[in-house]
Amino acid sequence: MEALRTRRAVREFTPDPVDESTIEELIGAAILAPSAVNLQPWGFGVVRGSERLHALSAEAKRYVRAHLPASSPLAGHAADPAFEIFHGAAALVVICAVNGESQSSEDCCLAGENFMLAAHARGLGTCWIGLSRAWLNEPAIKAELGIPAEWRPVAPIVLGHRRALPSPTLREKAKIVWNR
Repeated sequence: MEALRTRRAVREFTPDPVDESTIEELIGAAILAPSAVNLQPWGFGVVRGSERLHALSAEAKRYVRAHLPASSPLAGHAADPAFEIFHGAAALVVICAVNGESQSSEDCCLAGENFMLAAHARGLGTCWIGLSRAWLNEPAIKAELGIPAEWRPVAPIVLGHRRALPSPTLREKAKIVWNR
């Protein structure tokens, strides 16, 4: 419960890299997630290096600006010259559905939560970057990142050494309908 209460979306990272063995350990935690009929439908694309991610952020931002409706609450972020989609993180881990089964996307989301909680337990920061998902699903981008064409990016998560742990955000009271 402590991990659930203290994990935060981190958007400020140090320039320090995250080593490959740590990322593999976190992916190992991700694949412990439950999956429908034990299909384990996930694959992982990993991009490392803050300079590489900075360049990819610029590409993704151009795509988002061109495709995001002006009425979206995220439009202001995309228009901000200082906004970087990948927040200066050291790595991007893209959890992909590797088959077309209807439950596979949800299973990838479960793996993503495991990944983020495991990273938090290691003192690392993560942020789910849903704004980049459509861009990551473009065939040319998948090819550029080495993600197989048949895989479907579901959970793009940046990872790095956090500058600080953000303060908690207020949660609304749970909406519950009891059927007794």
